[in-house]
Amino acid sequence: MEKSRRKYTQCPNCGYTFEEVNNYCPNCGQENHDLNVPVKHLVAEFFESTLHFDTKVWHTLKFLVLKPGLLTQKFIIGQRASYVAPFRLYVFVSIVFFFLLALRAGRHDATAKEEQAPVELSVEGLGNPVADSLLKANGAAAVTPEIMSASDSAVQNIENPTFKSAISKVVTFAKGGEQSKQKLLKNTSFMMFFLMPFFGFILYLFYYRQRRNYVEHLMFSVHFHTFFFLLTMLALGVEYIYSGFDVDTWVFVVSLLYLFLALRRVYGGSPLRTFLKLIPISLVYLVSLTVLFLCTLAVSVLMG
Repeated sequence: MEKSRRKYTQCPNCGYTFEEVNNYCPNCGQENHDLNVPVKHLVAEFFESTLHFDTKVWHTLKFLVLKPGLLTQKFIIGQRASYVAPFRLYVFVSIVFFFLLALRAGRHDATAKEEQAPVELSVEGLGNPVADSLLKANGAAAVTPEIMSASDSAVQNIENPTFKSAISKVVTFAKGGEQSKQKLLKNTSFMMFFLMPFFGFILYLFYYRQRRNYVEHLMFSVHFHTFFFLLTMLALGVEYIYSGFDVDTWVFVVSLLYLFLALRRVYGGSPLRTFLKLIPISLVYLVSLTVLFLCTLAVSVLMG
C-alpha cells in the first residue's frame, strides 16, 4: 500500500525543482510531502498509516507463530516490505517481555510483603527455563533474617580478603530484594540480545556446508528468540490464571518443537537429518545460555 502524497513542485528546504517521480529530494533528502493541510487530512493520513502498520504486524506475527521459519525464508529471498523488520520486531517484543517480567516480579514481592513472608533469594520467573532450573537445583530458597545474620557472621570469619569481598557482595545482592531482581532482569535483557548473534554463529557452524551468509543465520536467530519471548509471555499469562501451570517445561518443549520445524523449513533435509542436527545444536545452545546467564548473575552481583 503506497503512501498518498501531496507533492511540492519545488523543495521548500533547498529549492530543488522536483520531477513527478520524486518522493524525496535528491539534493537534501527531505520528504516531498506537504503537511500544511487541514487537520482532517492529517487525521485521515494517520489512520491510513496506522492501519497499514497494523496489517504488517498481524501478517508478521501470524507467520512467526504459525509457520516456523517462514519469515526467515522470506527475508532470505528478499520478500521484506510486507513484514515488520526482524530487529524492529525483536526490540518491541523484548521490551514488552521484560516489562511484564518486571511487573510480575514486583507483584510477587508485594504479595510476599503482605503475607510477611521472608525475602526470597530466588530470581525465578525470568522466562528462562534453564536459568530457573539452575536456581531450583541450587536450592534458591527463602532467605530469612536469621540466615542473613548467619551469613554476615560467616563473611566476617573469612580471612582471604579477595574471597571475603566476593562473598560480601553476594550477601549484599541477596539482601537487595526488588532492586537486585530488577538489576538482574536488566542485565539478562542485554545478555539475550548478545546471545542472538552467538546462536546465529552456532547455526553457521552446523550448516557450514550450505555456504550461506552469516546474516541468514542471524535472522533465523532473531526470529526464533522473538517467538521465544512471545511464547513465554503466553505461558506466564496462563500461569497467572492457573497457578499450577508448569511454565518451564511447557516453554522448553514448545520451543524445541518450533526450532525443529523452523530448521526443516529454512535449511531443508529429512526429518531424521534435522533431528540429528537439532540435538547437538540444542545442547550447545543450552550450555552457552547457562554459562552466559551465570556470568550475567556474577556481573549483577559485582555491580551491586
